[in-house]
Amino acid sequence: MSNILEKMADSFGPFRPAQPREYLALQIAKRLNDLQSVRHYAVLFEHHPEDRLIDIYRRCAKEGQFTGEAFMFQLREIN
Repeated sequence: MSNILEKMADSFGPFRPAQPREYLALQIAKRLNDLQSVRHYAVLFEHHPEDRLIDIYRRCAKEGQFTGEAFMFQLREIN
């Protein structure tokens, strides 16, 4: 199943931010070592306020948890 998902992700090509919020999504994905999910972060930035997502990243950084899982956990805790 993951092969299908990988093929779909590869078909989109490399992520190139076109808007400031997409650039923020890319930077957070890089810092969380979660570049494979950068499009997911871009969608989050479409649906959540930027300051909330940046605050979530800061919480992860404060706790030393630089993972996508930690970020999503913090997001669920706030919502």
